[in-house]
Amino acid sequence: MESAIGGPYPRRGITLATRHAPTLMADPVWREQVGQAMTGGHRKRGHFAFALLAFVFITVMAGTTLPTPLYVIYEVQFSFSPLMTSIIYATYAIAVITVLLLAGRSSDQVGRKPVIMAALVTSALSAVTFIVAPDVVVLFVGRVISGLSAGLMTGAATAALTELYRGSAPRRASLVATCVNIGGLGLGPLIAGLFSQYAPDPTTTVFEAYLGLLAVAGLCLWFIPETVSQRQPLVLRYAGLGIPAHGRGQFIAAAVAGFASFALFGLFSSVVPGFLEKILNQPNHAIQGSVVFAGFALGVMTQIVVYRFDSRRVVLAGLSVFFPALALITVALRLASLNLFLAGICVSGVAVGAIFVGSLTIANRLAPPERRAQVVSTFFVACYLGLIIPVIGVGILSRFITVFSAVLTLAIVLGVMCLYSLARTLTTKELTTTSQ
Repeated sequence: MESAIGGPYPRRGITLATRHAPTLMADPVWREQVGQAMTGGHRKRGHFAFALLAFVFITVMAGTTLPTPLYVIYEVQFSFSPLMTSIIYATYAIAVITVLLLAGRSSDQVGRKPVIMAALVTSALSAVTFIVAPDVVVLFVGRVISGLSAGLMTGAATAALTELYRGSAPRRASLVATCVNIGGLGLGPLIAGLFSQYAPDPTTTVFEAYLGLLAVAGLCLWFIPETVSQRQPLVLRYAGLGIPAHGRGQFIAAAVAGFASFALFGLFSSVVPGFLEKILNQPNHAIQGSVVFAGFALGVMTQIVVYRFDSRRVVLAGLSVFFPALALITVALRLASLNLFLAGICVSGVAVGAIFVGSLTIANRLAPPERRAQVVSTFFVACYLGLIIPVIGVGILSRFITVFSAVLTLAIVLGVMCLYSLARTLTTKELTTTSQ
């Protein structure tokens, strides 16, 4: 049996290493072997921490969409209109944006782990709020707290993933960040739909189970190393948008594409439960949650397939698929066709998956290391603005015109934005300098 330094007997090898340490240290071959062994150990620990952080990230993001298939139950339980549902849904995104703007640099200052722990705590508070909610006002409070957790987690976890996986950053880290982000958003409706359909107390049991999952995530965080070495006092203030000076035009094009992708996700996520129950007479909450999950799942699979390709071309391809996705969803609503609607959801998932992973990779690549969380947070501000506008827009317009006309109006606006993003991406010179 060989020892770690190449000797045939372990004990003798250790003795020789101790006795002849100066000679061995001068041997370049020995130094290379030891260096490779130490690097391999650090890399394995880094990969383990990377996987744990991905689990923590996806857990928090899943909690933010747990209420999606439950809104139709809340409407009956608390007697409020679909417009109120739209406002509650948008309240979450407003809270996310507020955190990203005021605390976008918080993890750059105090470290990633304290901010991620704060996200776990606020996510648990949100779940408790939904469990005890007696009226619609408390639902608003729960969504605000949920938005705080997502805002804290998004920038800090994305930056930490990039720093933990140094081997192929930022592309591999961006892939995982977008997959767990979108995957978590998709798992929430699926899990809540199954619980609300088949478990007792449909609006509380799922949140009780989720609290247990958060406890596991908190335990996992204990084993994740801190990636910020230089700490600063926490300052919560609006420090401006983190738009990098290097590659400004390219970043803006990526942010507009991110806005469009989240707007499309927000559109079909908000209309799925009502469309299936009220138009297609399908009240099964598990099916409603599964349809939403299908769109997000296809987004994740698309990201896995395309992430190795050039990020700019991936964004352009996703924007090109964006138009048929809009058309399919709009026509499906007009004809009340389940098949067309499901096709629109699938195509939307492909479009959003490609746009999101490509645009986040661009933003991550352009971000200076000392401002990484702030730049990434600014990118997500653009994305979550995309969640607010379509939901509130359709909700308000549907009070004066038909739901189809409201969705058609929104589809036209999104189409124009998609054209702008396409033109900006095509005409902006791609920068190859990477900030690591």
